[in-house]
Amino acid sequence: MAEKVERREPARTMALLWRSPGDTGRGRRPDLTVDAVVAAGIELADRDGLADLSMRRVAEKLGVGTMSLYTYVPGKADLVAAMRDQVSGELPVPDPAAGWRPALEGYARELWAAYHRHPWLLMAPLAHELPGPNETARMDALLAVAESAGLGPDDMLGVYLLLDSYVRGLAFVSVDAQKASARSGLTEVEWWAEREPVLNAYVTAAKFPAMTKVAAAGAFDTDGFEFGLARTLDGIELLIQSRP
Repeated sequence: MAEKVERREPARTMALLWRSPGDTGRGRRPDLTVDAVVAAGIELADRDGLADLSMRRVAEKLGVGTMSLYTYVPGKADLVAAMRDQVSGELPVPDPAAGWRPALEGYARELWAAYHRHPWLLMAPLAHELPGPNETARMDALLAVAESAGLGPDDMLGVYLLLDSYVRGLAFVSVDAQKASARSGLTEVEWWAEREPVLNAYVTAAKFPAMTKVAAAGAFDTDGFEFGLARTLDGIELLIQSRP
């Protein structure tokens, strides 16, 4: 059975994301705001994830009727879009004046931290989603940083996508490991240590010399984020040097 798709109106979505002055809504309570609804959604998603987020649960948290929320937010999909943009506003806007490498490096670390503060971000849809003001400002600033390094439009967008995809991809693995640790009550190191005796019976140095060498050095105990970030920035630097 095909999944039911929530019908959305682009004009209402943009009015919500950008808090359009003309979007006053009818029947709104004077003691409740769009920002309060979005903040409640973020708090619930941080605690329970997106799968358990619903308009009903947000309404219960705010102490209002579910139907009253629809005068503030058209539906769950638009609520999640507003939550995503709100969290985007937590990230400092990169400054081209800082130099392209420090600016991108600082941004990547902030984004990495944001994914771990708000793991549900990794589950929030990105395709066919209209941008909010914070997301737009962040992307514009990152493109400006790439431009300040002497890159043209295609390379500017490529640098943005490369860095964003790297952080998001590795954060997905890291957050998944944290969730598994929360379920088992064991850290990654503790979980593997418990299984080391049986694992060693199958994964031997004679059969898998490279893997066992890396394991013996403790390399698997790191998340690899800093290594990958440095190599990504090195690649961008080579790109910049190759351009006239």
